[in-house]
Amino acid sequence: MSSLKMASVVLHVVVVAALLYKVQGVAKAHRAKSVARVLVPYAPGHTAAAQPPKPKIIRPKVEPKIALKEPEPPPPASGGDPTGEADVSVAMANFYPAPKPDLSELPHGTHGDIVVDVTIDEDGKVVYTHVDEGLGHGVDEAVLAVLQTWTFYPATKAGKPVASVQQLLFHFDRA
Repeated sequence: MSSLKMASVVLHVVVVAALLYKVQGVAKAHRAKSVARVLVPYAPGHTAAAQPPKPKIIRPKVEPKIALKEPEPPPPASGGDPTGEADVSVAMANFYPAPKPDLSELPHGTHGDIVVDVTIDEDGKVVYTHVDEGLGHGVDEAVLAVLQTWTFYPATKAGKPVASVQQLLFHFDRA
């Protein structure tokens, strides 16, 4: 064998031996003074980072008993009446033509809502109206005029007709 080949073989043997020695050192655990062990991982091109020891969890010998309180039963249904009386229903419209006001007085691109409070008597007739929000330009008045023609099945309480107040919303867009 030539001296050049011999040097190459020796060099390779030394490199392989160094790598094997380094790899064996990676898997070794280093003992500290405490019971915990620290493993030093090997990452080529990076520095080794020591992993903190994981805490040991000690389970209690007797499981603690937790007293569970039974939930309170819900109160009996009252039919939606805040006073607690049963058999309450709201007024339902039975004749309700849609208001069609003239929107030509409004500027182009105007849109909005008209909100009206309506009082309905025991016979289902509209007895009072009040505009909470309006658009103006005669649109509110046209809506109120149509609402005066509406009729309702009256609200009931314990099976008897009663007066009620409802809030109605109408949306309009001027193209």
